[in-house]
Amino acid sequence: MKRSKAYVLIAVVAIVLALLVVQVLRKQWQKDEELNGTAKASRVTVASVVQKEFADVISAVGTLKARETSPLSPKVAGTVSRVLVDIGERVKAGEVVIRLDRTNYDLGVKQAQAALAAAQASVPQADAKFEHAEKEFRRASELLEEKVIPQSRFDAAEAAFKSAREAVSYAKAQRDRAKAALETALEHLKDTEIRSPISGAVVERTVEIGQAVEPGVQLLRIVDQSYVKADIDLPEGDIGRVAIGATAMIMVDAYPGKEFPGKVVSINPMVDRQTRTFRVRIQVPNQQGKLMDGMFARVRLSVSKHRALAVPRDALSRLPGSGTYYVFVVEGNKAVKRAVEIGAVNDQWAEVMKGLVEGDKVVASQTGRLRSGMDVTVQDVWNKNETDRSGETTLQEDRR
Repeated sequence: MKRSKAYVLIAVVAIVLALLVVQVLRKQWQKDEELNGTAKASRVTVASVVQKEFADVISAVGTLKARETSPLSPKVAGTVSRVLVDIGERVKAGEVVIRLDRTNYDLGVKQAQAALAAAQASVPQADAKFEHAEKEFRRASELLEEKVIPQSRFDAAEAAFKSAREAVSYAKAQRDRAKAALETALEHLKDTEIRSPISGAVVERTVEIGQAVEPGVQLLRIVDQSYVKADIDLPEGDIGRVAIGATAMIMVDAYPGKEFPGKVVSINPMVDRQTRTFRVRIQVPNQQGKLMDGMFARVRLSVSKHRALAVPRDALSRLPGSGTYYVFVVEGNKAVKRAVEIGAVNDQWAEVMKGLVEGDKVVASQTGRLRSGMDVTVQDVWNKNETDRSGETTLQEDRR
């Protein structure tokens, strides 16, 4: 009985060992097949390392600001009768956005009009009295010279003349004050309609219908974002590299991978003594309204151009989880892996700072399927005559 169990155990062990041998042989066969496959020459497209022009850039960060911001507050006190806009709505310059109750101001205009009418009527009366007094005074002067009337009568005529003249001045002053009062009353009545001074969007509202408001208290805030501005601070060493009109690219987190073109519109010629930086203002068109006041922005500012060795971007590969780049250089009939250091990169070319020399042949296709030392066959040459589009879309690693 014991002998039968031993035979069974030996048979089981033999089967297990056989299965393990089969698996090992299968893996070795697959490995040999892979080696045979890789031993075959891969057909690739190659490109020469050549000189290309790249744009130098300065990287910075800033906060976007609207073209113009207008806080709206009343010029007169009153009760809000209507609020015609809300947050998010667009308004035009001169559009009425809030109305105040105008009852008291209508009454003020009517009272000012009545006062002006009375003041205007008093002026002709005063003029008539003055003309009469003036005639009497002249006559009295002549009669006094002829010694026809006593001095006292002349003095009375003179006093009446001066009094009438002062009455005319007073009546005209009253008329002018009444006219000014009417203009003020009309202006106050006009101010019961609060208008937007700019075209833009309402971003803040702190008023409701029926609310009593006072002059100077903000009720709405409107921003014009037809273009936005970004102020960036740059090291003083860059002040000679930046010029008015220089091209800039703005990137915001809300639109990953998208760049918004702008330009330098002002450069502050003063360097901050504490930070040793100077301020540059970038202006960015915003007709589609995608950029908003307060957004955090990354700025790439093109400042100059230089020529350098370059390879097509398609030739570059990157080691996973690192910033190390490499290319495959064709040496004889082999593809040899070589690490490179890159600088500026645009939509077509990558600047090579170290690792290659002009005239080297690099693989520009199927690089993901290559391994260093693999045999390759050149099937095509990368189109070297394709237009160099470096410039406006140039990016660069921030090496500062």
